[in-house]
Amino acid sequence: MIPVLRTEPMQKVRIVSLESDKQAVIAALHAIGAIDLRKSKLEISDDRPAPYSTDVSDALIKVTSALQLLVKGEVRSEKHVPVESLVAQVKGMGVLNRIYGLGEERKSLQEDQKALEYAVHIASSFPDVKIDFGRLRSDYLAYRAFETDSKGAKIFARRAEGSGYQLEVNMSRAQKGAFLVLVAYDRSKGIEELYKGIKANELDLGAKYIDGRASDILKKARIKRAENARRLAEIADEIKRISARNYSRLANIKEMLEIELDRAEASSMFKRTDRTFVVEGWVQKKDIRTLEDRLGALTDSRVHFEELEGDELAPTQTNRPGFLKPFDYLVGFYSVQRSDEIDPTWIFILSFPIFYGLMVTDVGYGLVSLLLASFITKKTNPDGLMYNAARLWQLNSVAAIAFGLLSNQWFGFQLNSYLGLPQVFDWLKNTPMLIAITVIFGIIQVVLGLALGIINSYHHGHKKLAVARFTSILVVIFGTIAVAGFFFSAFGAQTSNISAGIAAVSALLTLVLSGSEATEIVNLVTHPLSYARLMGFGLGSVIIAFLIDMAFTPNLNGGIIVFVVYAIIFILLHLINMVLAIFEGLVQGVRLNFVEFFSKFYFGNGIPFKPFSYKRVYTKE
Repeated sequence: MIPVLRTEPMQKVRIVSLESDKQAVIAALHAIGAIDLRKSKLEISDDRPAPYSTDVSDALIKVTSALQLLVKGEVRSEKHVPVESLVAQVKGMGVLNRIYGLGEERKSLQEDQKALEYAVHIASSFPDVKIDFGRLRSDYLAYRAFETDSKGAKIFARRAEGSGYQLEVNMSRAQKGAFLVLVAYDRSKGIEELYKGIKANELDLGAKYIDGRASDILKKARIKRAENARRLAEIADEIKRISARNYSRLANIKEMLEIELDRAEASSMFKRTDRTFVVEGWVQKKDIRTLEDRLGALTDSRVHFEELEGDELAPTQTNRPGFLKPFDYLVGFYSVQRSDEIDPTWIFILSFPIFYGLMVTDVGYGLVSLLLASFITKKTNPDGLMYNAARLWQLNSVAAIAFGLLSNQWFGFQLNSYLGLPQVFDWLKNTPMLIAITVIFGIIQVVLGLALGIINSYHHGHKKLAVARFTSILVVIFGTIAVAGFFFSAFGAQTSNISAGIAAVSALLTLVLSGSEATEIVNLVTHPLSYARLMGFGLGSVIIAFLIDMAFTPNLNGGIIVFVVYAIIFILLHLINMVLAIFEGLVQGVRLNFVEFFSKFYFGNGIPFKPFSYKRVYTKE
């Protein structure tokens, strides 16, 4: 297999060392970050998490909870300390209890403020109501209150007549048309039929601070809200002072505890005897010697390395430059490639920008999309879909600029001559050539996909399917020659007839050999033609930009008002055209790779390589 078209070679290893060296070995494996742990199938006892894992977990919960209450600040890096000392430090930090106390008090005050807001809402909605809500208590009667409009109040009153309910309707002067309906009824009865179908908002008479007349409630609430606000401000000031003194320390401790918990729980993946422990996992072949040397030096050669053989599927790992990682992310988002199949990502890296560039094909649009993509990367999570899509967009925008220069497109204007730059092709004059180029590009990529499918199918034992992929290539190549000869006179009659015969026989063989995938024979025709959309979308974008420029390029001949109106229309129309071009460039560029290309060979459903590791942010090993 071509090295560039395969994932990193992996090797499963077994590490055996003395129990007395276990913590040091675990720490080293964690720091090196080279092994993806697997449970050994040896018939010996399972190991257990480290005895201190519960203490570490409890300490981590305490510190994490405290940090969530503090104000973020600058963090100064600290050296990692032994786990016993770490747990002891957390247990001895009295400031944690003070932080929790302030947090609970703040939460209580905030809830109290909400209760006050609700009481004020009721009291201010009906300020002239003389009812003392605090006295609505009875062993025999229940009270419920509703806020409704005049129509609802009338329905309440009508239904209450002769029903045995005591109902009082009060109109508020504070809110025109708002009515308070107070219902007193026997506790043993329900009143659902009284308010069924009425647009009404029930008020909670049992809520905190609903304990007097409306005017009294407002007066008490005003005083209590001021007291709560003052105390909340004092708590905020104290939390700021505590944060300034303790945030950095607690952030370091949190990171150390997360690392130690990771290491403590790793033991559950190990096997053990009375004096030894066994670690198994996958390692990149290039890292095996380094890992063996590091552990040997750490344990004074009291470690045994063994390379294991078997038919277990290895995890998938790729090592591409950082700026190309988003392509791996997008392929993985579609489906992680298996470690025993062709890795198509490099082909995707080359083809996707070309597809995007052909469909956007404008220097101005490329520059704007580059700026937008760069803005998104600044505002999104580096591990998220939006960030990685924006990074791809950045790279593709460069291709759009390049193709814009080649075709002399600057927001639809032709400006290359002013910059002394040549125009390599013209979308409007070279349309037939561009159609042919895009279809030929499609034929090449489809044939390449089928060739890779031969390798993948044969490697996985699907020999008939591998032969079917070969006959499919014959269908595409000789079918293209036949069509070019019969319809475009590109070849002589004899060559065209022979090619048509080979294509027909190959198509029949493909149908017979493909089995459940026989329907794919139709795609051998449609998929290469799908690449013509590159020309279609690119030409459409260029023509629309040209028409916008021809109709709405602003000038001062008609006066300043006309100039401004034309400028606004000019910008809006180009913005719409640019958005459509960018959207189609991204979506169709991905589609042509994932549907037309990947479908010819890609298995997917691989296992991502997840090494036992931790990325330190603050602390030092």
